[in-house]
Amino acid sequence: MNTANVYNILVAIFLLSIGFYVKRAGKSREAQKQFFLLCTALATWMFFHGLRILLPEEFREIALNWTLIPILFVPRILHRIVNLMFDSSENLKELQLYHSIILVYLLSCAFFCNAISIRDTSKFTYMYNYSYHLINAYALLYISYSCYLMFRSIFRSKGDLRIRAFLFSSGSIIALIFTITCTWVLPYFGLYWASRSVFGFLPFALFWSIAILHYDAFEIREHILDGKKLPFLNRISSFLVLCLFRILDPNEYYMRLLISKANVVLNVTSKNHELAMRMDLEKLERAEMVAGIYQNRIK
Repeated sequence: MNTANVYNILVAIFLLSIGFYVKRAGKSREAQKQFFLLCTALATWMFFHGLRILLPEEFREIALNWTLIPILFVPRILHRIVNLMFDSSENLKELQLYHSIILVYLLSCAFFCNAISIRDTSKFTYMYNYSYHLINAYALLYISYSCYLMFRSIFRSKGDLRIRAFLFSSGSIIALIFTITCTWVLPYFGLYWASRSVFGFLPFALFWSIAILHYDAFEIREHILDGKKLPFLNRISSFLVLCLFRILDPNEYYMRLLISKANVVLNVTSKNHELAMRMDLEKLERAEMVAGIYQNRIK
C-alpha cells in the first residue's frame, strides 16, 4: 500500500469523524444530518481509492467503476443542504423525474462497468468511456448550480447568512477545482492523480462544518465570554467568523458590536446600582466587585 492509498484512507476517516461530530453537536438539525450523509458518501469514495490496491487484478476494473457510485449521490445531497441553509425556493421540483431517470442511468453505467476501461491493472491507468464524461458533466453542472445559489446568497444576504454563504462557496470551489483537475483534466496528460483530489475536501469539510454549526456570531461571542458550553468548533472558529463578518458586512458588524458593548455597559451600571442599594461599600470597593464579575467583558 503506497502513500496515496494511506492518505485517502486517513482523509476518509477525517471526513467521517467531522461528519459525525457535526451531526451530534449542538441542536440536531436536518442540515447536520445531511452533512453527515455527504461526508459518508465522500468517505466511501475515498475508501474505494485507498483500498482498491488490495483487490486481485481481475476485480480492479470493477473497483474503478464502482468508485464512481458514491460520488453520484454527492451533488443531490449537497444541493439539499444548500436549500436547507438558505431557504432556496428554487427546488426544481418539476425536474425531479428527469433527474431521477438520469441518476438511475448513470448509476447503472458505473455498476455495470461501462464508465471506465482499465489499461494497466497494476498502475490503475485507464481510459474514459462516454459514460464517464456524462457522470463528470452531471456532477459538475449540479454542483455548479448549487455553487451559484451559494455565491448569490453572498450578495443577497447580510450578516450571519452572508458569512455562511461565503464559507460554503469557498469550500465548494476549492473541492470542485481539486476534483475536476485531478479526475478529469490531468489524466489527459498521463497524470492519474484522482487519489490526490481528496486534499481539496479538507478545507471543504472544515468550512462547511463551521458554516452549518454557525448560527449567530455575536451570540456565540457572548457565550464564550460568559464561559457557557458551546460546540468546540464554534468556539475555535469564533475569531475567524467575526473577522469575516467585519470584512463581508462591516455596517452590520459595527452595529452589532455597538449593541454588544452597550449591553455590557448596561449590565455593569445595573450591577453597580444593585450593589449600592444592597451593601454599604465604598465606591472603589464596589467598582472592584463589579470588575471581578465582568472581568471577561472589560479587557
